[in-house]
Amino acid sequence: MTNVGETSVPTSTGPLGVHREHSTLVLEHLVAHGSATRSELAHATGLGRGAIAGLTARLIEAGIVRPVEHDPTGDGRSTPLSLAAGDHVVVTSVLRVDEAVATVASLSGDELARFDVAIVVVDDEPAPVDAPPMPPAPPASALALDANGIALARALGWAERAERPIADVTVLVDGAVAGTPPVVVNDGRLGPEPVDVLGELRARVPGLAPVEPSLLLPLTLQSAAVAAAVAEHAELPGVDDVLYVSGDTGVTAAVVAGGVPLLGAHGLAATFGHLPVLQDGVRCECGQRGCLVTVASPDVVLERAGLDHLAATRGRTAALEELVTRIAAAEDRSRWSWLDAAHWIGRALQLVAPTVDPAVVVVGGYWGRLIADIDTAYRSNRPAIGGGALEAIPLIAAARVGPDAALVGARWQARERLLAEPLLLAG
Repeated sequence: MTNVGETSVPTSTGPLGVHREHSTLVLEHLVAHGSATRSELAHATGLGRGAIAGLTARLIEAGIVRPVEHDPTGDGRSTPLSLAAGDHVVVTSVLRVDEAVATVASLSGDELARFDVAIVVVDDEPAPVDAPPMPPAPPASALALDANGIALARALGWAERAERPIADVTVLVDGAVAGTPPVVVNDGRLGPEPVDVLGELRARVPGLAPVEPSLLLPLTLQSAAVAAAVAEHAELPGVDDVLYVSGDTGVTAAVVAGGVPLLGAHGLAATFGHLPVLQDGVRCECGQRGCLVTVASPDVVLERAGLDHLAATRGRTAALEELVTRIAAAEDRSRWSWLDAAHWIGRALQLVAPTVDPAVVVVGGYWGRLIADIDTAYRSNRPAIGGGALEAIPLIAAARVGPDAALVGARWQARERLLAEPLLLAG
């Protein structure tokens, strides 16, 4: 049995295991830059020519690396080498605010194809009195999974038509991923109860069944916040401890500790949105009272700002954009709706920041554009000891990667899983 975050892929043994670190340097270069000669690999990795010669010989023997073309000199030194699995791609899907997105990317992370599918907005307007009865509308969770299935099917179809073998398929969700087999819980779109998202997608995407057996890695269900935190962490050289928070699709968060995503014993680490910040607050869907989502979720903020109808008719993306515009214009209702949410976001950070002690709190989504209010709320109740030294930390900064952070991070994680087990890359 595997735990959350683990895979059932066997660990490399034999001669590759002895030289794993050096082999990884060589493979990372080939993944990122394509084919290279032994001399180029020695220069790029800092390894000696003798070491490179031995490593590449073992990698070729294992079927992981192969010569690109015939070497007329016969000594092998000028022959470019490439990954045997260099033509493989990774497929990643994610549910955004109003759409499902699936992408196909090379092992180096270059995006090759993208498919966007709108999540259909159900019109709640009452039907005319004399209209025939209509069947009940599908729940929002089913509509989201339908859109995700369509986008994923299109990405798989593109890879098949392009004759590009698929190494990894990762499905990103807003909620926490827990258990074996993995399910998603406390998802703002899919609900608080466990949902077998991979099972739902298997039922919706017939093309997934023939692909799964040929994947180099098991089908992966991943928290979008964790993937985004990985991408944002990569933009902060020298920083190993990061707390990532966002509030577009729900209230989500993830922690990178010591350079590694912190999942927790049950996959529930950094369940930020369900911190009970308000004593005797309203009952949350999760069963607790006063959770952060009950006072700071996008639905709550938009409703209090009088923008819930705009969200229902034009989508949440347009409504959040209008919210930010009105706040900048000092429109009272929008401003006070946001300031109340920012107060509770700051309170939640006052609880979490001392617990995980991040060097940087990265704020994504529309929250990042209103970061000054979050920073003010957070620092309104900080320790005064040490001449105010603790009051000044951590740094709270807006996200850098942008709306594709989760996709970028998931691709990077897929590549790292492949490089950690070089035998998976054997042709």
